[in-house]
Amino acid sequence: MMDQLPREHFPAACTVFGIDEPGDSAYAIESGSVEVLAGPDQQRVAILGVGELFGEVALLDHLPRTATVRTLEPTTLVRIERQHVNELLKRSDPVIRHLLELLLQRFRSKHREHPDEGSAMAGSDDRTCALRTLALTRDLAHALDFDQLELYYQPLISFSRRNLVGFEALVRWRHPTLGMIMPLEFIGLAERTGLIHKLGAWVLQRAVADWAGLRQHCQPDGGLPPFVSVNLSADELGDLSIVDRIRQLLNSHAMRPHELKIELTETVIIEDRNSVSQVLEQLSALGIAIALDDFGTGYAGLETLKSLPISCLKIDKNFVQEIDSSLRSHEIVLTAIQLAASLGISTIAEGIEDEATFRRLDAMGCDVAQGYYFARPMPAAAVAGWLKQSIHEGKCAAAAG
Repeated sequence: MMDQLPREHFPAACTVFGIDEPGDSAYAIESGSVEVLAGPDQQRVAILGVGELFGEVALLDHLPRTATVRTLEPTTLVRIERQHVNELLKRSDPVIRHLLELLLQRFRSKHREHPDEGSAMAGSDDRTCALRTLALTRDLAHALDFDQLELYYQPLISFSRRNLVGFEALVRWRHPTLGMIMPLEFIGLAERTGLIHKLGAWVLQRAVADWAGLRQHCQPDGGLPPFVSVNLSADELGDLSIVDRIRQLLNSHAMRPHELKIELTETVIIEDRNSVSQVLEQLSALGIAIALDDFGTGYAGLETLKSLPISCLKIDKNFVQEIDSSLRSHEIVLTAIQLAASLGISTIAEGIEDEATFRRLDAMGCDVAQGYYFARPMPAAAVAGWLKQSIHEGKCAAAAG
């Protein structure tokens, strides 16, 4: 059976790498300790323990190792691949990259007789953050390769009949040792390291594959067909090839295009407007619905509605949760619903946490409800039990006929 995490385990007195070897990786010490040996007589110059990093300079400047590193006891290491670090650097500010190159050159010229291993000078907070990022990058790549992610579904309820009309697909990562990693952290990490394409492909594939089972619980509601929503990032929607990949995926699972909804934020549109616009137009032409998420929080909402094939507005939960306490939030929500209705666009209100808010939004004319009042995101296998309980409690309506 494969290890749950991509770790390298070394016995005591084992050489991790030697002087003059290619520096194609760095290592973080998860348990145990190592000694660093440098110079022609391989004298010990440092002992490194849990939480420390070594091999980083050779990794960054692509030059040979300047020291040998050997374990002092049984040791577990997180291997940090050059590929992932290069992706992080590629997405960083060019000034930072240039300064890093200069620092590496100066370090090499001043310390040719000393090792580069374990030489980072960052403060403890920065070091902790950096080590967590590097370890999670490695672990996320492993999780994608070995299907360790989970897809949860949050139900979407029609206001008109309280019937289940669909789900939003939400990715979850239950790390074997760190527990649940919040999407805000690992999705941002995936974007910075280039793993977002692989992650997005996994989410789409799983959501489409799960849809046949999920659809049987849904009921059409007037002109609104059952659907599952999937969030896509700027990197994914900026890649024109995604249209063909989605088309093939739908065909392979016999899923109707109008039962898939793609969600995006204004930030996604702004980052690469030309490419994103092309992709959205092509997806819309296939019959796929496009939802603008977090409506009301951006700066170009009206321009976006005018120029892109948006078919649904998702009203941000911060406004929804303040409709009784803030006149401005109330008016923003009401205006958004009325605007959408005038444009023939459906609306989803996020963040509904009580019956009173549901009734208020129903009176305003909103189409679909989403929030903890009905359900938290759940595995597909839990949907049937949740629906039965919700019908019993009167929160959802039973299927007609």
